Amino acid sequence: MPRGRRQITRPPRLQEALVLHKYILHLLGCKDLEALSQDLKDPALEGVDDEGTSRIFYALKMHMYDYEITEEKLYEYDRNIVKHTKEINERREEKITWKYYQYLALLFTEIYLDRFFSDKQRLLDDINTFLVHDFNQRTETWHDMPVFTEDDLNKVAFWAATGSGKTLMMHVNIKQYLHYAEKHNAKKLNRIMILTPNEGLSKQHIEELYKSNFDAQLFSKQSRGGFFEGQTIDVIDINKLSEQDGDKTVAVDSFEGNNLILVDEGHKGSGGEVWKGYRNKLTQEGFSFEYSATFGQAIAAQTGANRKTLLEEYGKATLFDYSYRYFYNDGYGKDYRIMNMATVENEELLNMYLTAYLLCLYEQTLAFDGDLNIKNKFLIARPLGIFVGSSVNAVRTEGGRKVSDVVKILLFLQDFINKPSEFSSYIKRLLNPNDGIKNPRGYSLFANNFLLTKQGLKLGEEDAFATQTYHKIIERLFHSNVPNANLHIDKQKGGEGEIGLRVGNAPYFGVINVGDSDTLIKLCESNDLNCETREFGNNSLFSHINDDDSTINILIGSKKFSEGWSSWRVSAMGLMNVGRSEGSEIIQLFGRGVRLKGYKYSLKRSTALDSSYNPGNLPKGLREIETLNIFGVRADYMDTFRKYLEDEGLPANEEAYTEVKIPTVNLLGETKLKVVRLKEGYDFKKTVVVHPEDCMDKVRVKVDWLPKVDALWSKKAGVEEGAVMPKGKLRSNHLTLLNWNKIFFAIEQMKNERSWWNMELSTEVLQRLMKESDWYELFIQEDDLQPRDFGRDVARWEEITIALLRAYIDRAYKMSKGKWDSKYMETVYLSPNDPNFFEEYTVEVRNDKQEWIDKLHELREQILSGNLERDFTIYGTWITSLRFDRHLFYPLLCLQDKDAYGKKQLVDKDTNEPLIKISPVALNPGEKRFVSDVRKFFDDNRNGMLANKEIYLLRNESRKGIGFFEASGFYPDFILWVNDGEHQHVTFIDPKGIRNLKGLQDPKIQLYKTLKEEVEPTLHDADITLDSYILSNTAYQDVNFWGTRPEFAENHVLFDEDDKYIETLFKRIVNS
Repeated sequence: MPRGRRQITRPPRLQEALVLHKYILHLLGCKDLEALSQDLKDPALEGVDDEGTSRIFYALKMHMYDYEITEEKLYEYDRNIVKHTKEINERREEKITWKYYQYLALLFTEIYLDRFFSDKQRLLDDINTFLVHDFNQRTETWHDMPVFTEDDLNKVAFWAATGSGKTLMMHVNIKQYLHYAEKHNAKKLNRIMILTPNEGLSKQHIEELYKSNFDAQLFSKQSRGGFFEGQTIDVIDINKLSEQDGDKTVAVDSFEGNNLILVDEGHKGSGGEVWKGYRNKLTQEGFSFEYSATFGQAIAAQTGANRKTLLEEYGKATLFDYSYRYFYNDGYGKDYRIMNMATVENEELLNMYLTAYLLCLYEQTLAFDGDLNIKNKFLIARPLGIFVGSSVNAVRTEGGRKVSDVVKILLFLQDFINKPSEFSSYIKRLLNPNDGIKNPRGYSLFANNFLLTKQGLKLGEEDAFATQTYHKIIERLFHSNVPNANLHIDKQKGGEGEIGLRVGNAPYFGVINVGDSDTLIKLCESNDLNCETREFGNNSLFSHINDDDSTINILIGSKKFSEGWSSWRVSAMGLMNVGRSEGSEIIQLFGRGVRLKGYKYSLKRSTALDSSYNPGNLPKGLREIETLNIFGVRADYMDTFRKYLEDEGLPANEEAYTEVKIPTVNLLGETKLKVVRLKEGYDFKKTVVVHPEDCMDKVRVKVDWLPKVDALWSKKAGVEEGAVMPKGKLRSNHLTLLNWNKIFFAIEQMKNERSWWNMELSTEVLQRLMKESDWYELFIQEDDLQPRDFGRDVARWEEITIALLRAYIDRAYKMSKGKWDSKYMETVYLSPNDPNFFEEYTVEVRNDKQEWIDKLHELREQILSGNLERDFTIYGTWITSLRFDRHLFYPLLCLQDKDAYGKKQLVDKDTNEPLIKISPVALNPGEKRFVSDVRKFFDDNRNGMLANKEIYLLRNESRKGIGFFEASGFYPDFILWVNDGEHQHVTFIDPKGIRNLKGLQDPKIQLYKTLKEEVEPTLHDADITLDSYILSNTAYQDVNFWGTRPEFAENHVLFDEDDKYIETLFKRIVNS
């Protein structure tokens, strides 16, 4: 047995068998995805910089010492990704910006395809060497994987959570494959085909392909044959493939074997091994990409030899794993709560359980309607409840008689509408934190829920309040305010199985979408439900369910919702009699339910937003509406599903975290502290037209076009004039050959992306800028300016021109805006309602950390009682609370989540799930040190240097507080006031690493000069001095090539490694 091998007492899981995925990680110097991505998740790294290079590239480059991939290759891969992304963005109104995991998936594809096409045998040898000498030596991996053969190499798979954007990655994968096939003169493809599990998904793919600038068609027998010429992609329902031609099928052999095949959830279409046989025939000489959210579940559902076969296949094929456990732990998608009522013999309990479903939907609707920010700022769609039955046609035979899950739901809804007294009593019990439905330990399942619904509930008025809530539910969810109205079930005349639900003559509140609507209507009639056939007009209730004006609040049907249906609205899900056979469909439904657009399209729930996305105070009810509530009724699969989530290291129910509110105490009082802000009513975009050519004598740009990687890296590292590098200019003989329309549209696109609609651009202006070349320095080899290959040379010169102009336009606009803003700044007094103040922290602690929860409750009580005198320890040095009375509120919660070696500490060691979450974001160790050092200096010098001076400090919230260079998003972390009588020294301070800044001339460093020379003179206030400092936690030796220590100090950069950095800071402020 190989060293490190262990006996697995449970069946192996897919994540333990991912050889190909781990091989690519190994090439990038990491053992797992978390190690690679730990410094890549900041949203500030998304997108490209002004030179058209992905920001994440620079973060990856910082770890290059561990890579087996050269820097030049990494840069080449990035250029390809940027190019392909730009091409699929051309038609899109909302441009795609990759999240870190999407970028990495594309990077893994670049690495693999490059090696696959350039030397297939070497790739095979390298993977097998890795398998034997690395993968099989790890304790956490499955060791029964056979060696790879060449036949394994032309199939790769992506295990990607629903909602993670795999469709868009598929589009770039097509371009990546074609790029490397052309580069290595591979045999031309017969076809490019996308295989889907059903017609609904096929149509979705057609729509998305069009948006990505592809020509695509639903496959038909009349589709042209012959070699693929790069014009049309065929999209086909996998069920239409067969061994032989038929009326509705086509023989797989008719396609030949040299195809590029992309398979979307293929294992859910044609059953068993059949579709794999089709794929293998179609790609005998070609290649396949496969995408699924449910590879792991599909394998977990198998046993014995079938399980081992699937493990081998997908362990070898899975190129990238971003399955749901990663997606959730990164904060993407909604939270969820899973419940299941195993038996339904207790009718009263079932009715109360389903009433809780309606209460959850009502609570979420209250939140949505109560604050426009939920829709407009956090991009939440109107809540929709769905009920899903087990059978496709909704009617099944049980015990020799016809029964229907849908009918049971309809009978419940009818009872709810017709029996206000009974269901008001259920509502009363559910709103009582000590009553209602109990969990196995005897506690109320909904004790901490329905907070918006409970507003106004008073002791002794519970009955009246419950009755009032019942009528509000009837009005909000069912659109009815007419007493004693009945439920009506209307079959669409001439429709395709659509059934509308209404109360009396109110608008439709619900829609049923099943396969066999006639049988369902007959069954409804046999259960004395009111049914009739009516015209719905020209509009389908189901197809318009995502429209803003849709009246539908409840959708009822079968598991078909997981097949080709897409909506952001799902927020409550009832699952009736869902068994093991429906497992993959439920995973798909679950994935659709937890999808979230999120604040600024972050895709994240508000409690997991990164600090750079801090949206301010969260609307009431936002967390509830960002939670998918799943109500199972005899849903046997739900227990399996919860067990699967637990195996994946994910919370399996709603009790994973306890929330503790930590109040803050505002100390501003009557103190008059000055800040600067842009005067109200002044709008740069509405007032000023920017002419970029006017800044030619002030803007200076440097672009390196030496061997690409070296040039860009040295620029980012802040190299000044030390190195001797060849320079050149684009002269008229170059410029006359360029496609100026292409250049203009590239710059115009940049302008539009940044909403700089008050800047005037024209082809003539851009040409004039390039002819007057004094404003730029271009580092370039002389050979690259000489014409040799017309097509490539002109393309290179156009690329250089665009890079130069993008950099120029960026600086010109920001310079114009900065100069204009500085003329209209004013001093105002800090208000207690300033965005930097907030009422409370929200702290979520995982329930197995009860001692932390207890300490947080103790901290809360000390604050509320006025007994918190100074610092408070929650968990060692890792979780603490600071009190500094010169800071304008207390406490300051602090988190140290990494040890001295950069390893995360406050996470689950197996799943990387955070053990504690704090919002607004807590102080990091550098910020905590700064506050502590200021406090100590103040205590030691209040009777010395600081005698007769007033000192105040305030944390400046990112994106909420006072910011500068808005386009660059610079919000210094702290504001420090040193007041000497009437005169106030207001200093903006940012403790930060500076390695990634652009040298001493970086605008964040030069802010002190902007404040002094451009802002302060326009304030006309002799009693204020503005200043700024960067307190570097990057060691001087790491940036000493920027300048000497005195030069850093002269540019207001101090190093916190210096023992007296705080003393130096205060001396410079006091003497300024």
